[in-house]
Amino acid sequence: MQRLRGIIVAVLLGSGAALAAPTGPAAAAPTSEPKLERLSARAEPAQVATRSARWTKARIDEAIETAKPIQYSPALPTTQKRTKDFTAPARTIAPPAAAPRSATTAALPAPATHGRMYAITADDSVLGWCSASVINSGQRNLIMTAAHCLHSGEGGDWAFVDAFFVPQLYGDSQPYGVFWASSWTIWSPWSDDSDDDYDYGFVNLYANDRGNVADVVGANGLRVNNGYDNTVVVWGYPADDGYPGDVPYYCDRVTTYDGSWWDSYVYVGCILTGGASGGPWLEDYNYSNSLGYVIGLTSRAGVDFDYSLSPYFDDDVADLYHEVD
Repeated sequence: MQRLRGIIVAVLLGSGAALAAPTGPAAAAPTSEPKLERLSARAEPAQVATRSARWTKARIDEAIETAKPIQYSPALPTTQKRTKDFTAPARTIAPPAAAPRSATTAALPAPATHGRMYAITADDSVLGWCSASVINSGQRNLIMTAAHCLHSGEGGDWAFVDAFFVPQLYGDSQPYGVFWASSWTIWSPWSDDSDDDYDYGFVNLYANDRGNVADVVGANGLRVNNGYDNTVVVWGYPADDGYPGDVPYYCDRVTTYDGSWWDSYVYVGCILTGGASGGPWLEDYNYSNSLGYVIGLTSRAGVDFDYSLSPYFDDDVADLYHEVD
């Protein structure tokens, strides 16, 4: 009961309290937009064919209990390179979609569309996990998370060869089972330069025995070019600095601000820690069905910041979405 109470109140922050912006680096002239190339990887057929034999429920349960969050803590940029177009009109790319009532059975204090994604390495061990959320799409099989959860960035490679998603994970409860990844996709500025403006990516999932993930748990909408002044609910699975990691926390009705003193960031006064990476920032959150519009996601967070940062969601996010849908 103590844990449950902690989740309900979570990391509740007032919507009107603005944080003083930290002193940032001196502004530099805007640089040109980097060339975009889509990078995708797929689960190898051999991996897919032997998943059920290798990854029994007992093994999945053990991985969920023992795995650690994927860590990402580089220094913040020292020069400003604001390249985004902040004058483009706001657009709704996809609306939220509720799951059929008969499919939604879990009564837990967390949205069914939010969960943890587990990354599996070539030696068949779990590298770690990140937060992720279901996004409405034509194929009904899409989740979104941070790019650093998928690829190690400049000079690196894909962080894993296989992955699975557990929606509405709560302690040892997995009410909808797991959904295995079929492919994952990012933009090249992240893989080439660890460009924080592109710290986001999409993962397509195979259906499980209940169906496609969006048909089973519902799906959030997606908006781009929303500007900086928005009220959001931020979800994540923080696991450091006293957070348990196996239950979701949220910041309720917090206001986003212009974080352009570092790249094109959006920031919010919501202190989550490692494990919250990839968690959705939801506008127009509906408390009756736990759905909203994703307008950002946690890229960096921690007690050293006193806030959380998201890439600015612009037309590049929409373009990548259309590439994978």
